[in-house]
Parts: sequence; structure tokens; C-alpha cells
Amino acid sequence: MATDYIPGGDAQFHAWQNNFIVYVNAHLADLGLVAGDVVDLNASAATWTTDYPAHTAAQTAAQGARQAKDNARDGFEGAIRPLVRRLQASPDVDDSERAAMGITVPDREGSPEGPPKTRPVVSVDTSQRLQHTIAFTDESTPTRIRSGQVELPAAEPPA
Repeated sequence: MATDYIPGGDAQFHAWQNNFIVYVNAHLADLGLVAGDVVDLNASAATWTTDYPAHTAAQTAAQGARQAKDNARDGFEGAIRPLVRRLQASPDVDDSERAAMGITVPDREGSPEGPPKTRPVVSVDTSQRLQHTIAFTDESTPTRIRSGQVELPAAEPPA
């Protein structure tokens, strides 16, 4: 299977192109080239060698900024949650104020869910002696299985 001689990853390409440019410019005559043959090549190399490090620096800065942002959010959420718990428990805060703050407004009327839209599917595995493994799943999500084991007491032998 043939592969491209130009590496795919930027870091690998950067090392490869540097070697290529240095070699070609040092051996123009040996390769049957003149300086005019590599003007566009050298201009492109100059642009690459400026833009690639700028890109990697920006990427590193962005990763650092994202980590700082994530840390700031974690700290901010850590300050918000205790206050919201206090507000939720306070008799001085009513539901309209909770809604205005965008925090959970308790459902005080208990909205009925209505009849189920899907059915449970149950299977019992009795392949092990004196053991039943019961698996439960919903017919709409058959790959999400919940199971448990029920240990049955040993049967008394007949007298």
C-alpha cells in the first residue's frame, strides 16, 4: 500500500519540511535546479515557519484559558449551590422569586405522569441451580438491562 511522502500530522510535517527545504537549497545544482526554481517554495516555507508556531502557541493559550475558565466555573458553582440551598429552604423566598432567579420551582401540586407509554420487559434466567437472575428492561431501550439475583432457600427433600 503506497503512502504519501508528506507526513499527515503538523508536527511531523514541520520537521519533514524543514529537512526538505534545507536539503533542496543546499543542493540546488546537484538536483539540477537554480535559485529561481525554489522562490515560491521558499516563500511558502517562510509563511509556514511563521504561522505554524503562532498556531501552536495560540492552541496552548486556548487550552490554558479553557482550564482557567473551567476552574473559575467550578469555583463559582461551588459558591452558588450553598446559597441556592439556603434560598430554597427559606420561607421568605416564594415561587415567583425562585422563577425570577432561574432556580428550581418545586411542583407543589404533583403533576400526574399519565399512563406509561412503553412496557417493561422481564426475563428470568434459571440456568444456575437454586438461583434466579431477573433482568428488567424497557421495551424502548432493550439494551439497558437492569438485573438482580434472588437467592432461593434450598428445597427440603421429600420425606
